[in-house]
Amino acid sequence: MTFDLAARRLPRQPRAGSVRRPELPDALRGFVLFLMPMLGLLGASALEFAVSSAALLSLLLGMSFAMRADQPGKKPAALRVLARRMLLESVAYRRLWVRLLKTAAVTGIIAALLLQRLAPLAAALFICCMAAFVLLFQQARWRQWLRKLAPMGCIALTNWLLQVLAATVLFHALEPRFGLLLGVAMPFAALPALQAVLSCRWLARTRRVPVAPVWHGLVSEGQAG
Repeated sequence: MTFDLAARRLPRQPRAGSVRRPELPDALRGFVLFLMPMLGLLGASALEFAVSSAALLSLLLGMSFAMRADQPGKKPAALRVLARRMLLESVAYRRLWVRLLKTAAVTGIIAALLLQRLAPLAAALFICCMAAFVLLFQQARWRQWLRKLAPMGCIALTNWLLQVLAATVLFHALEPRFGLLLGVAMPFAALPALQAVLSCRWLARTRRVPVAPVWHGLVSEGQAG
């Protein structure tokens, strides 16, 4: 199968292909960062938190890589084209997002009833939330609120690092004194809201990213906006 055939066979709604949401990738990255503390608190050990944090970092970098500008004369992989189109033309690929939502929901139910494992259930719920976010973003009344997460997603790496550092400090410094609820859960759950506000104010003053990726030649933050 050639690249052109693979690109043409991607499921989409042709009449909606002209509707583009360039702010969706950044908003979705911001939403992913909003979910990170919830997943971190579900983990029972430092190892589980480290694994979930690494997985979310891979997802953030994957979305940035999908949105990276193509090199002249080089054709991108079909999977990357699909990911980019699903993000920029989510209306055209609404059916695919709905299928992803349903598949993740069924997988989550099976994981809860049969496997009785927390990790598969958390992953399925996470994918459900992402697909639901994209579908809600297509509606104007929801989009005006959800797009407020875009500044947080523009500096996703910086906010991810702050969340990891905050979790480390809270677990080791405050938790022994105040307990898990007051020492970790409440401040860690409130952190994303504070990050969203501070990210918006930071980008309103300057476009400089506080922490730039080391692999700047591979991905860069905020290219989707």
